[in-house]
Amino acid sequence: MLQERSNKLAKVSEVYAENTVLRALINTIPYIGSSLDILFASKGQKIIKSRLTQILEDLKVEMNRLQENMIDSEYLESEEWFDLVLRGFEAAAKTRDREKICLYSKVLRGAFTIQNREQSYPEEYLDILAELILKEIEVARVIYSQQRDSPQNDENELKWAIQKGWKQLSEQCSIPKEDLPFVLLRLQRSGLIREIIGTYMDYIGVRLRRIAECTT
Repeated sequence: MLQERSNKLAKVSEVYAENTVLRALINTIPYIGSSLDILFASKGQKIIKSRLTQILEDLKVEMNRLQENMIDSEYLESEEWFDLVLRGFEAAAKTRDREKICLYSKVLRGAFTIQNREQSYPEEYLDILAELILKEIEVARVIYSQQRDSPQNDENELKWAIQKGWKQLSEQCSIPKEDLPFVLLRLQRSGLIREIIGTYMDYIGVRLRRIAECTT
């Protein structure tokens, strides 16, 4: 699969390298033309290959954490698994953040363990992680760490969130307080957190919990 993708990228680079008209046009773009020419001609292929190699190396590390009796062999032969791998590789090819690539490998690993896959939606998790930046993912992690236990039936959600350290979220994540609402809004739109009475937010238990479990 990696070889097939690399061959396609090589073909694209070859076609571009032979298209003198297109290359000439790109090189006329002020300041960035020459760098784009290098990127399209050869560097882009190397970058993507490096990212795909990274996710394969990370996946190997993740696989070493598992025991054979945890693997659903039937699932590994399914089209669902094939589609998930393609999705994970595509997401990895689109980011330079090695931590995100590592997270993608963790989602792939978590997808084919019997006890996790039946209650999880790994394709959805890949999409959510892909659309968030690392700082937003870190905020989600801290919220999960604060609120991994749900409030009791007779417990006020707002007071419970404050007691769990909600007011210290900005300091814990090293985010200016004025910027935090924008990050929370992004997380809310992704479905990872929800607003509760009093303009505070807490996690949507199942979704954020499943991602946290899948990537640890």
